[in-house]
Amino acid sequence: MDRLIALSLLLVFFSLSCAVFVPAEKAHTDQLVFHNPAAGKVQLIGDWNNWGGITGATGTVNPACGIMENDNGIWTAPPPDDLERGRYRYAFLVNGAQYFPDPANPERTVFLEHEVSVLLID
Repeated sequence: MDRLIALSLLLVFFSLSCAVFVPAEKAHTDQLVFHNPAAGKVQLIGDWNNWGGITGATGTVNPACGIMENDNGIWTAPPPDDLERGRYRYAFLVNGAQYFPDPANPERTVFLEHEVSVLLID
């Protein structure tokens, strides 16, 4: 009887502890958020979209690239789903002229003399 109880406890322990080693999948629902009630348009630009076209063939901002959704001055957009592991620079482009780093992200670097944010995908 003692062996049966010990075996039962051992099975319960291993069934509970195995769950600890199963990695949880991270849902890709993170939103990048920028608060600016005065902005008429905010674009999420970065390494993944040629900085809205600036580093592309034309060298100009595509006004349709990286458009963020506005809800009473709170602008939101998800980072691209297809980003591979790595380090990506990004910024919020307000009204096609002003670059802003992500105020919620302390990781910073420089792009074309503008302070921008760093997104790490691992």
